[in-house]
Amino acid sequence: MIAASWLLPLAGGILGAIFGSFIGALCSRWPGGRSVMTGRSQCDQCQRTLSAMELIPLLSFILQQGKCRYCSGAVDSDQFGAEMLAALIGAAAFAFLPVEPAAATAIMGWLLLPLIFLDYRHLWLPNRLILLLAVAGPVAGHTLIPGYQLTVQLLAGAGAFAAMELLRHGFKWLRGKEGMGAADPKLFGAIALWLPPLAIPYLLLVASGLGLLMLFLLRSKDAAFSDKMLPFGTMLGIAAIAVQFAVLL
Repeated sequence: MIAASWLLPLAGGILGAIFGSFIGALCSRWPGGRSVMTGRSQCDQCQRTLSAMELIPLLSFILQQGKCRYCSGAVDSDQFGAEMLAALIGAAAFAFLPVEPAAATAIMGWLLLPLIFLDYRHLWLPNRLILLLAVAGPVAGHTLIPGYQLTVQLLAGAGAFAAMELLRHGFKWLRGKEGMGAADPKLFGAIALWLPPLAIPYLLLVASGLGLLMLFLLRSKDAAFSDKMLPFGTMLGIAAIAVQFAVLL
Protein backbone atom coordinates (compact mmCIF):
# COMPACT_ATOMS: atom_id res chain seq x y z
CA MET A 1 0.00 0.00 0.00
CA ILE A 2 2.85 2.39 0.80
CA ALA A 3 4.45 1.77 -2.59
CA ALA A 4 1.12 2.15 -4.35
CA SER A 5 0.52 5.50 -2.61
CA TRP A 6 3.61 6.89 -4.34
CA LEU A 7 2.73 5.71 -7.83
CA LEU A 8 0.48 8.65 -8.70
CA PRO A 9 2.85 11.34 -7.38
CA LEU A 10 5.72 9.61 -9.19
CA ALA A 11 3.72 9.46 -12.41
CA GLY A 12 2.70 13.11 -11.95
CA GLY A 13 6.32 14.09 -11.46
CA ILE A 14 7.51 12.18 -14.52
CA LEU A 15 4.73 13.60 -16.68
CA GLY A 16 5.49 17.05 -15.32
CA ALA A 17 9.18 16.70 -16.21
CA ILE A 18 8.21 15.75 -19.77
CA PHE A 19 5.89 18.75 -20.05
CA GLY A 20 8.59 20.88 -18.45
CA SER A 21 11.03 19.87 -21.19
CA PHE A 22 8.58 21.16 -23.78
CA ILE A 23 7.94 24.32 -21.73
CA GLY A 24 11.68 25.00 -21.46
CA ALA A 25 12.15 24.60 -25.20
CA LEU A 26 9.13 26.83 -25.87
CA CYS A 27 10.48 29.60 -23.64
CA SER A 28 13.91 29.34 -25.23
CA ARG A 29 12.85 29.27 -28.87
CA TRP A 30 9.67 31.33 -29.14
CA PRO A 31 11.10 34.76 -28.19
CA GLY A 32 13.68 34.32 -30.95
CA GLY A 33 11.05 33.44 -33.53
CA ARG A 34 11.97 29.74 -33.68
CA SER A 35 9.33 27.02 -33.72
CA VAL A 36 9.25 24.51 -30.89
CA MET A 37 7.42 22.01 -33.12
CA THR A 38 10.08 21.73 -35.81
CA GLY A 39 13.84 21.36 -35.83
CA ARG A 40 16.14 19.28 -33.64
CA SER A 41 17.38 20.54 -30.27
CA GLN A 42 20.90 21.94 -30.41
CA CYS A 43 23.58 23.12 -28.01
CA ASP A 44 23.29 26.89 -27.64
CA GLN A 45 27.08 27.22 -27.72
CA CYS A 46 28.40 24.88 -30.44
CA GLN A 47 25.12 24.29 -32.31
CA ARG A 48 25.64 20.52 -32.31
CA THR A 49 22.43 18.50 -32.60
CA LEU A 50 21.65 16.78 -29.31
CA SER A 51 20.93 13.06 -29.12
CA ALA A 52 17.93 11.50 -27.38
CA MET A 53 20.13 10.54 -24.42
CA GLU A 54 21.03 14.21 -23.94
CA LEU A 55 17.38 15.24 -23.83
CA ILE A 56 16.11 13.10 -20.95
CA PRO A 57 14.26 15.54 -18.66
CA LEU A 58 16.19 16.36 -15.47
CA LEU A 59 18.59 13.39 -15.73
CA SER A 60 20.59 14.65 -18.71
CA PHE A 61 21.26 18.01 -17.05
CA ILE A 62 22.31 16.35 -13.78
CA LEU A 63 24.52 13.68 -15.36
CA GLN A 64 26.21 16.22 -17.65
CA GLN A 65 26.58 18.69 -14.76
CA GLY A 66 24.81 21.36 -16.75
CA LYS A 67 27.35 21.28 -19.60
CA CYS A 68 27.37 20.22 -23.24
CA ARG A 69 29.17 16.90 -23.78
CA TYR A 70 30.97 18.24 -26.84
CA CYS A 71 32.04 21.82 -26.10
CA SER A 72 31.53 21.95 -22.29
CA GLY A 73 29.46 25.08 -22.77
CA ALA A 74 26.86 25.83 -20.11
CA VAL A 75 23.37 24.50 -20.75
CA ASP A 76 20.59 27.01 -20.13
CA SER A 77 19.59 26.47 -16.50
CA ASP A 78 16.05 27.66 -17.26
CA GLN A 79 15.49 24.39 -19.13
CA PHE A 80 16.32 22.43 -16.00
CA GLY A 81 14.28 24.88 -13.92
CA ALA A 82 11.20 24.41 -16.09
CA GLU A 83 11.51 20.61 -15.91
CA MET A 84 12.02 20.65 -12.14
CA LEU A 85 9.14 23.03 -11.41
CA ALA A 86 6.75 21.16 -13.70
CA ALA A 87 7.75 17.88 -12.04
CA LEU A 88 7.20 19.35 -8.57
CA ILE A 89 3.77 20.69 -9.55
CA GLY A 90 2.70 17.29 -10.91
CA ALA A 91 4.09 15.35 -7.96
CA ALA A 92 2.63 17.69 -5.34
CA ALA A 93 -0.79 17.76 -6.98
CA PHE A 94 -1.14 13.97 -7.00
CA ALA A 95 0.47 13.58 -3.58
CA PHE A 96 -1.97 15.86 -1.75
CA LEU A 97 -5.16 16.05 -3.83
CA PRO A 98 -7.77 13.58 -5.12
CA VAL A 99 -7.15 12.39 -8.67
CA GLU A 100 -9.48 14.70 -10.64
CA PRO A 101 -8.60 17.95 -8.80
CA ALA A 102 -4.95 16.88 -8.91
CA ALA A 103 -5.03 16.49 -12.69
CA ALA A 104 -6.77 19.85 -13.13
CA THR A 105 -4.37 21.62 -10.76
CA ALA A 106 -1.34 20.12 -12.50
CA ILE A 107 -2.66 21.23 -15.90
CA MET A 108 -3.25 24.73 -14.54
CA GLY A 109 0.30 24.87 -13.21
CA TRP A 110 1.80 23.56 -16.44
CA LEU A 111 -0.14 26.12 -18.48
CA LEU A 112 1.03 28.91 -16.19
CA LEU A 113 4.71 27.95 -16.20
CA PRO A 114 5.59 29.25 -19.69
CA LEU A 115 3.81 32.51 -18.87
CA ILE A 116 5.78 32.77 -15.63
CA PHE A 117 9.11 32.20 -17.41
CA LEU A 118 8.40 34.36 -20.45
CA ASP A 119 7.25 37.33 -18.39
CA TYR A 120 10.19 37.03 -16.02
CA ARG A 121 12.79 36.85 -18.79
CA HIS A 122 11.17 38.96 -21.52
CA LEU A 123 8.27 40.88 -19.92
CA TRP A 124 6.08 39.07 -22.47
CA LEU A 125 2.74 37.35 -21.93
CA PRO A 126 1.68 35.85 -25.28
CA ASN A 127 -2.02 36.19 -25.98
CA ARG A 128 -2.17 32.64 -27.35
CA LEU A 129 -1.01 31.16 -24.06
CA ILE A 130 -3.40 33.34 -22.06
CA LEU A 131 -6.26 32.28 -24.33
CA LEU A 132 -5.34 28.60 -23.89
CA LEU A 133 -5.36 29.08 -20.10
CA ALA A 134 -8.73 30.87 -20.28
CA VAL A 135 -10.33 28.17 -22.44
CA ALA A 136 -9.03 25.35 -20.24
CA GLY A 137 -10.38 26.98 -17.06
CA PRO A 138 -14.10 26.35 -17.65
CA VAL A 139 -13.33 22.85 -18.96
CA ALA A 140 -11.50 21.83 -15.79
CA GLY A 141 -13.27 24.14 -13.34
CA HIS A 142 -16.00 21.72 -12.31
CA THR A 143 -13.38 19.43 -10.75
CA LEU A 144 -11.92 22.27 -8.68
CA ILE A 145 -14.87 24.36 -7.53
CA PRO A 146 -17.80 22.89 -5.53
CA GLY A 147 -21.16 23.84 -7.05
CA TYR A 148 -19.41 25.08 -10.17
CA GLN A 149 -21.51 27.47 -12.27
CA LEU A 150 -20.16 28.52 -15.63
CA THR A 151 -22.01 31.85 -15.67
CA VAL A 152 -20.64 32.82 -12.26
CA GLN A 153 -17.07 31.93 -13.31
CA LEU A 154 -17.33 33.85 -16.56
CA LEU A 155 -18.60 36.90 -14.69
CA ALA A 156 -15.77 36.53 -12.16
CA GLY A 157 -13.21 36.34 -14.96
CA ALA A 158 -14.68 39.35 -16.75
CA GLY A 159 -14.86 41.29 -13.49
CA ALA A 160 -11.23 40.48 -12.62
CA PHE A 161 -10.10 41.62 -16.08
CA ALA A 162 -12.17 44.81 -15.94
CA ALA A 163 -10.97 45.74 -12.45
CA MET A 164 -7.29 45.38 -13.32
CA GLU A 165 -7.73 47.06 -16.70
CA LEU A 166 -9.37 50.02 -14.93
CA LEU A 167 -6.46 50.10 -12.48
CA ARG A 168 -3.99 50.05 -15.36
CA HIS A 169 -5.65 52.98 -17.14
CA GLY A 170 -6.11 54.88 -13.86
CA PHE A 171 -2.38 54.65 -13.10
CA LYS A 172 -1.51 55.83 -16.59
CA TRP A 173 -3.91 58.76 -16.29
CA LEU A 174 -2.56 59.81 -12.88
CA ARG A 175 1.15 59.29 -13.51
CA GLY A 176 1.34 59.86 -17.25
CA LYS A 177 3.15 56.59 -17.90
CA GLU A 178 2.47 52.87 -18.10
CA GLY A 179 2.55 51.12 -14.74
CA MET A 180 1.32 47.74 -15.91
CA GLY A 181 1.53 45.70 -19.08
CA ALA A 182 -1.59 45.38 -21.24
CA ALA A 183 -1.50 41.59 -20.92
CA ASP A 184 -1.56 41.52 -17.10
CA PRO A 185 -5.35 42.16 -16.84
CA LYS A 186 -5.95 39.44 -19.43
CA LEU A 187 -3.92 36.96 -17.41
CA PHE A 188 -5.70 37.97 -14.21
CA GLY A 189 -9.07 37.35 -15.87
CA ALA A 190 -7.94 34.00 -17.28
CA ILE A 191 -6.69 32.81 -13.88
CA ALA A 192 -9.96 33.89 -12.26
CA LEU A 193 -11.75 31.27 -14.37
CA TRP A 194 -9.91 28.56 -12.41
CA LEU A 195 -10.51 29.81 -8.87
CA PRO A 196 -13.57 30.21 -6.63
CA PRO A 197 -14.67 33.89 -6.87
CA LEU A 198 -13.97 34.43 -3.17
CA ALA A 199 -10.33 33.37 -3.71
CA ILE A 200 -9.66 36.04 -6.35
CA PRO A 201 -8.89 38.84 -3.84
CA TYR A 202 -6.36 36.53 -2.16
CA LEU A 203 -4.77 35.91 -5.55
CA LEU A 204 -4.25 39.63 -6.01
CA LEU A 205 -3.02 40.01 -2.43
CA VAL A 206 -0.41 37.23 -2.76
CA ALA A 207 0.73 38.47 -6.19
CA SER A 208 1.09 42.03 -4.87
CA GLY A 209 3.05 40.74 -1.88
CA LEU A 210 5.42 38.86 -4.17
CA GLY A 211 5.82 41.99 -6.29
CA LEU A 212 6.71 44.08 -3.23
CA LEU A 213 9.20 41.42 -2.14
CA MET A 214 10.89 41.45 -5.55
CA LEU A 215 10.94 45.26 -5.50
CA PHE A 216 12.61 45.22 -2.08
CA LEU A 217 15.22 42.68 -3.23
CA LEU A 218 16.00 44.66 -6.37
CA ARG A 219 16.39 47.89 -4.46
CA SER A 220 18.60 46.22 -1.87
CA LYS A 221 20.97 45.17 -4.68
CA ASP A 222 20.79 48.42 -6.64
CA ALA A 223 20.37 51.66 -4.72
CA ALA A 224 19.72 53.50 -8.00
CA PHE A 225 16.87 51.18 -8.93
CA SER A 226 13.77 53.18 -9.85
CA ASP A 227 11.90 52.52 -13.08
CA LYS A 228 12.64 48.88 -13.85
CA MET A 229 9.49 47.09 -14.95
CA LEU A 230 8.47 44.22 -12.69
CA PRO A 231 7.09 41.02 -14.24
CA PHE A 232 3.71 41.16 -12.51
CA GLY A 233 2.45 38.34 -14.72
CA THR A 234 5.10 36.13 -13.14
CA MET A 235 3.80 37.10 -9.70
CA LEU A 236 0.23 36.36 -10.74
CA GLY A 237 1.21 32.92 -12.05
CA ILE A 238 3.12 31.94 -8.91
CA ALA A 239 0.34 33.28 -6.70
CA ALA A 240 -2.31 31.39 -8.68
CA ILE A 241 -0.58 28.05 -8.14
CA ALA A 242 -0.12 28.76 -4.43
CA VAL A 243 -3.72 29.90 -3.93
CA GLN A 244 -5.10 26.94 -5.87
CA PHE A 245 -3.27 24.51 -3.61
CA ALA A 246 -4.35 26.45 -0.51
CA VAL A 247 -8.00 26.37 -1.59
CA LEU A 248 -8.00 22.62 -2.24
CA LEU A 249 -5.94 21.38 0.70
